[in-house]
Amino acid sequence: MAELLARVSVPRRLEATALLVYAVVFVLLVAYGRPGLGISQGFYLAVVLVGLAGGAAGGVGAGVLATLLCAIAAALHGNLFAETVEPLVIRLVGFTFAGFAVGYFAGRGRRMLAESLHVLDAVLGLARRELETGAITADGIQARIAERAEAHWPFAVLVGETAPSSESALRDALRTLAAALDGESDVGRVGPHRLAVVTGSLTPQEASDIACDLERKLGDATFGWAFHPQDGDEPLALVGAASERLQARRAAAG
Repeated sequence: MAELLARVSVPRRLEATALLVYAVVFVLLVAYGRPGLGISQGFYLAVVLVGLAGGAAGGVGAGVLATLLCAIAAALHGNLFAETVEPLVIRLVGFTFAGFAVGYFAGRGRRMLAESLHVLDAVLGLARRELETGAITADGIQARIAERAEAHWPFAVLVGETAPSSESALRDALRTLAAALDGESDVGRVGPHRLAVVTGSLTPQEASDIACDLERKLGDATFGWAFHPQDGDEPLALVGAASERLQARRAAAG
């Protein structure tokens, strides 16, 4: 969810709109401006837009730019506003204060939104874990596989069964794997008596070696493996390929 929001180009659109407002107001000032008409107030819209996009610092810079454009327009038009130092200072204070205020609260709102999204991600992560073992649920495993597949990096999916195939044996195996594997590997279950591991792997042979290593760690389990992208891109395809190799290995072992 945080990644989707990061891809939205709203700040760039706001900045582009602000540049357009600057240009339009400046042209109107040069062409039609006169004392009391208030055309320069249109710069407030540009200042607000920049503040929303660039934060407090951007808002202050936008206010300075608006004041500078007012002075340039006055110089180009002669007696446009009969500008003196005092009116320019008043405009500078008004524009910069508005930009700072809008930018400060906009930046604070974005930080609060980012923190809320992190909390939401953490809650969703907990919702996909078992309370007793901390292992990821079947839905969580599929989500992790999908995330890794979207990153286009090679990885391995391993599906295993314990002997005996009981709930207590599976929970013990999940705890053992969670403690033995590194933090970049995901351990969970994909069925009543099947566990799964999603871990990094550079080659199919390395995925096979990892399966053998997990069997040695548990002692009474058999693992099948699947390699991304060779065995598929979808979670169901990878889990299915690993399950087929699991069955073949169990049949070969009698």
